[in-house]
Amino acid sequence: MRLLGLKGSLLGSLIAVFMVFAPALLMAPAATADPPFRIPGYVTDRAGALKSPAKVRAAVDQLYEKQKVRLWVVYVKDFGGIDAADWANQTMKKSSFGDRDALLAVATEDQAYTFMVPASISNVTDSEVANLRSNTIEPALRTSDWDGAAIGAANGLDSAVSSSFSVPWKPILGALAFGALIVGAFMLYSWFRTRARRKAELEAAKGIDPSDPEALARQSVDALDGLSKSIVVNVDNAVRTSEAELALAVEEFGTEQTTPFNKAVETAKATLAQSLSVRKQLDDAIPETPTEQRRLLIDVITSAARADRTLDEQSTAFDALRNLVINAPTKLDGLTQQVVSVTARAPESERVLAQLHTEFDGTALASITDNITEARERVSFADSRITHGRELASRAIEGQQMALVDAIRGAESALTQAGALLDAVDNAATDIRRATDTLPAAIADTKSGIAKAEELQKQGSVPSGETLAELTQAHDAAVAATADAERIGSSDPLTAYTHLAQADAELDKLLAAVQEETEAAARRARALDQAIATARQRLSSAGGYIGLHRGAVGSVARGEVAEAERQIAAAESARGSNPSQAILLANRAAELAAQAERRAIQEAQNARSYYGNGYGNSGGYSVAGDVAGNVAGAVIGGILRGMLSGGSGHHSSWSGSGSSSYGGSSRSSGMSYRGGSGRF
Repeated sequence: MRLLGLKGSLLGSLIAVFMVFAPALLMAPAATADPPFRIPGYVTDRAGALKSPAKVRAAVDQLYEKQKVRLWVVYVKDFGGIDAADWANQTMKKSSFGDRDALLAVATEDQAYTFMVPASISNVTDSEVANLRSNTIEPALRTSDWDGAAIGAANGLDSAVSSSFSVPWKPILGALAFGALIVGAFMLYSWFRTRARRKAELEAAKGIDPSDPEALARQSVDALDGLSKSIVVNVDNAVRTSEAELALAVEEFGTEQTTPFNKAVETAKATLAQSLSVRKQLDDAIPETPTEQRRLLIDVITSAARADRTLDEQSTAFDALRNLVINAPTKLDGLTQQVVSVTARAPESERVLAQLHTEFDGTALASITDNITEARERVSFADSRITHGRELASRAIEGQQMALVDAIRGAESALTQAGALLDAVDNAATDIRRATDTLPAAIADTKSGIAKAEELQKQGSVPSGETLAELTQAHDAAVAATADAERIGSSDPLTAYTHLAQADAELDKLLAAVQEETEAAARRARALDQAIATARQRLSSAGGYIGLHRGAVGSVARGEVAEAERQIAAAESARGSNPSQAILLANRAAELAAQAERRAIQEAQNARSYYGNGYGNSGGYSVAGDVAGNVAGAVIGGILRGMLSGGSGHHSSWSGSGSSSYGGSSRSSGMSYRGGSGRF
């Protein structure tokens, strides 16, 4: 009995202890992972690792004050099983990172980290970032020196950015060259300082709201000029990509469901046209005063920003409509059928092109000469995207939905462009032959005008000597244009007609001043119709070429296309009141469109040559070997973003990879980062 009592007492004590501590045990929090989140501040320590957050923040602030680079430091316990790079990418997206935002993210318990530096900070090289990771960040993390890793990252970035601006002075070669050396060194130093200043001003300008004219007014003219060129190219690409995506959506969902998106595209196009027109004015040979230049540049930027915002306002709804992830298998099957269909078209288009080369001069066919090769490249790229999409769809791994969407959209864009490239070949035969068929009538009309001018000269019916001199000059120009049209009409009828129509319009204007006749008015009407038709053909060809090579074409050619559109609209408006002036406007539009196409062709050829030499990288696709042309074509076509940006075909730093979608330039021009992830 005594033993039983002792046992009972012990059991009671244990129960009492359990009742005291059970609530605490039940309420003890389980270790939780930190999913990707919007970073609240420059130094975020959810792991409680930092001993002196103030020192870390001081190093981060010093980096920004000296270099205008923002480093965000994040410490968590673990990444919740997500790959460090994926965790970082999702966190940067949620945090709205820009092209001057770097990230150091560390999982203390998981012993994983990632360090990402935007490639747009072009002063920092890959080797500098790799050295900073290997020799500064990782050693500190291995010894749990959490503060040292963050401070070292900030100081290392500061040194890397600063080192690129040092001027390499050469030793003095001799007493005789001393004076020249000092002058040359000073000029070089000034050039580097000016270049660095302008680059810093442009980077700062990119960080402000482009729709805020007051903020833009505080920037330098050089910064505004660079920003305006960049934004019109990005937004024009966004408009073109959105228009192509919209066409696919209309086929799939009908016009009623896609009306809001169509309205957004049309509004954005009209607003962007205003920007391109002003940009064209800035690029012409007539200089503006600094005050006028600043005002016009701000107009370009704010108008382009409005166009961009118009597209972005509809982008979320558009993505929801085209839920490609759910319908991925069906989409991929349909794209495979398109690959077969477009591939089957190529031989016939190749035969048509070969036949055109036997009939017409190479100048008349310059815009379509490489279309068959480029179409096959686009098809090859689309096929690779479809294969990749099927792999992603079969695995259905969480977090890879956007990769699947990008694969489908990349294939869609490539196949659409491949079809358009073949259409351009097929349509070229019709357009050129139409010009060939109408050219004899145009020559006959011009000869009739020449005969009338000669008759008036013989009769002495010209009212004044000044008008007679002008009529004689116009008569001689028309004779020369007629001879030129008869000489090259069979090989390049579009060019022949443009020159002929211009001379004929000038002659008609002077004939009308002397003698208003019904026949002359009818001839002007026919000439105007043909002039506008030719201008539209030229514009369609130039616009189509830019759209299919938008990854390589800069702002000048786009501005010329926009100005050509404006001239055609002005010609239509002047049709009734001043048909002679309308013809001149239409001819000017044709010249601008032809000039834009020549410029675009040259820029695309430069880009193809650049990639053909093995340079560039398309977001993980090596631009070398047998597939170089395939990926290079996708970059030039704007399907993948590549190393082309800015003005007239010049190359600059790599700007990202992946397929574009409906929406503003922020959705169609992503960022690339230097750095990487690892364990410590």
